[in-house]
Amino acid sequence: MAFSGMTRVRLLARALFLGLLLFMSACTTAQKPAPAPRPGDVRLGDCCQRPERYPKGLVTLAEPFAPAIGKLVAATVWRKGYLLRHEPAMETFLAGLQPLDIITVNNKGRLSGHTIPGHFGHAAIYVGTEQQLRRAGVWDLPAIRKYHDAIRKGALFIEADNKGVHLSDAPLALDADAVAQLRPRGLSQARRRLALVESYKRVGMPFDYYFDLDTTACTFCTELINTVLPEMRLPQRRVYGRRLILPDEVVAATLRGRTGFAFQRYVRADRTGWDVLGREAVAADLRAAWPAAERPPQVAAIAGR
Repeated sequence: MAFSGMTRVRLLARALFLGLLLFMSACTTAQKPAPAPRPGDVRLGDCCQRPERYPKGLVTLAEPFAPAIGKLVAATVWRKGYLLRHEPAMETFLAGLQPLDIITVNNKGRLSGHTIPGHFGHAAIYVGTEQQLRRAGVWDLPAIRKYHDAIRKGALFIEADNKGVHLSDAPLALDADAVAQLRPRGLSQARRRLALVESYKRVGMPFDYYFDLDTTACTFCTELINTVLPEMRLPQRRVYGRRLILPDEVVAATLRGRTGFAFQRYVRADRTGWDVLGREAVAADLRAAWPAAERPPQVAAIAGR
């Protein structure tokens, strides 16, 4: 049977996804305490009806190679995100960001965009410009002072990926086909200052290729957000015995009012244009990304199931 180019991409992505879902602690054996139940938390259950798509024995065999596979996935790129083609879209999106806003990123022009299940494959923290950090009262604090030059050159985001936790400029963080913006609610000025400082303090941490929330010496994208903003109540679940947070579920739970974030907007681009969209558009894209039998509970809820 002949396969199309996209079919081959999906098959390769599924094979390499093994390396991204090897939830074995490689960085440390130190344990984080399990979060206490919070009033209003939703019942999460399993991430998907079929979250463990590969035989456990096969995953065990592949575990030692997770970092190598993860680096290969990150290096496989066949085009830039469509958003980068439209400078007005970038300018519009950046103009509406405030420090500690979260972005979730969809990029189907790189292999990593096909390996994480669902629509959004990554998340990052917007930490702000010099002016915004000055207004927040943190610009001259030691944790941020060392990054003054980088911030002045456009390093506006902090994210955790195969390079570890690092500062990113807009073209790097927004190398995307679509991006959703979430904003933390109910934070005092003092709490916002603390969260910003904690974000900068984690720059330089290694990446957790095993996506294990119960390690402390390494981290992945949504874990970084959960660490600096634990009161946002991000949905967690177990896959292959490890706790993780899926970007799609963060967005879906936010749409349902089940996190401490407020949905702001959704920007989606293609080869020829871009749009600023709302809740219904991102909900539709989440539903489309998950076959009905595999939808996480949060996505199933917005699908009316």
